[in-house]
Amino acid sequence: MNNQNSNNIIGFSESNSAPIDRDKLALPFPLNCLVICQNPTMRQHLSTYLATVTNLKVDYCTVLDSNVNNHNLVIFVLDSNDLKAKDNIKEIAKHDINFILVADNISNDVIRTAVHFKVKDIISQQDVEQELFNSLLNSANELIQTSKIAPLYTVINGKPGSGASFITSCLGEISANISNEEIAIIDADLNYGSLADTFNFDANYYLTDALNELDKLDNTAIKSMMQKRDNLSLLASKPYTQLNTNSQTLGYLDQLVWKVKLNHDLVLVDLSRGIERFTIPLLNLSSKVLIVVQQNILNLREAKVLIQQLTQHLGIDTDKLHIIVNRYSTKNSNISLDDIKKVLNIDKLYVVSNNYQLANAGIDSGSPLLKVADHKVIQEEVSHIIGELFPIEVPVKTTLLSKIFRRL
Repeated sequence: MNNQNSNNIIGFSESNSAPIDRDKLALPFPLNCLVICQNPTMRQHLSTYLATVTNLKVDYCTVLDSNVNNHNLVIFVLDSNDLKAKDNIKEIAKHDINFILVADNISNDVIRTAVHFKVKDIISQQDVEQELFNSLLNSANELIQTSKIAPLYTVINGKPGSGASFITSCLGEISANISNEEIAIIDADLNYGSLADTFNFDANYYLTDALNELDKLDNTAIKSMMQKRDNLSLLASKPYTQLNTNSQTLGYLDQLVWKVKLNHDLVLVDLSRGIERFTIPLLNLSSKVLIVVQQNILNLREAKVLIQQLTQHLGIDTDKLHIIVNRYSTKNSNISLDDIKKVLNIDKLYVVSNNYQLANAGIDSGSPLLKVADHKVIQEEVSHIIGELFPIEVPVKTTLLSKIFRRL
């Protein structure tokens, strides 16, 4: 297979499919918005429009109350009561929350008060559809600059059974072992979720439980709901829960992932079942997508199709895609690493010399890698991937000499 035409030899054809248009009203950061509006007609108009914006959760009320603290943006539709409007603006400002005013014929006195308290925008009712999204976008971008947001790395099988779960567990365990960063793993396999067993966690709270209680999950709850060992946390999946979970609940998965991202330093997602409708938002959120393949023709055929789906249909940039060759062996002379690069048209490729015996030994010990004898080669290979791809800080190892000099 070592020739310039390897892509054609194994029967691949290039797809001519045109990319699907991505949702233009998608915010880059989740906004939890409170709309204060007494006018039922305007409220319905806003409700219809805001429903088209993704990554936006909206609550509605007619008067300002203590619930404002649960939001990071307020859209305040003014009525004719200027005194009440100024009081509400001052109250919103006390909570240090961004706010947007929607009003026609707004008085100069109210404008001065709003500007003094740093209103983000003032929009007339008739211009809501033309101007409101840009204001939402500006607020989202501002919050990005002031928030700690963990990158999301998705690990997906090029072909079922390629080893995405094993690779995810190794990446998570070693990342946590070599750094002080808070590492979170999400098992998004709702049929065969196995990472809890891999890590020997006795899970009693699962991904679907978190989705059902999403509104109740504050920062403290997000951290406490996960299984934890030192700086490694796991949100487990219960096998076959997808059969009993409605699609609307699964549609909140991206909102849940955002909450996890805001409370950790690195988030890994196991998508061992490949692309599913409810996991597409996670792929779009991913900083990098790690595609796990093996050295055989059938595996590469399916991985090629997966890459076409990711790039041509989901619009994911090829720069985000990286290949991990699991169970790599130099004894396999039929398919080289160069062949795999040519076939998949991706140069960013890494290898892990896994074998079934080692993987099973890890599972039996309750640790995917570090407690297993003869794991050092794989640990070095996985550590190399982490060093190349992961934005985590690895503390300098303390040696005897450094301890001596530190005392001097």
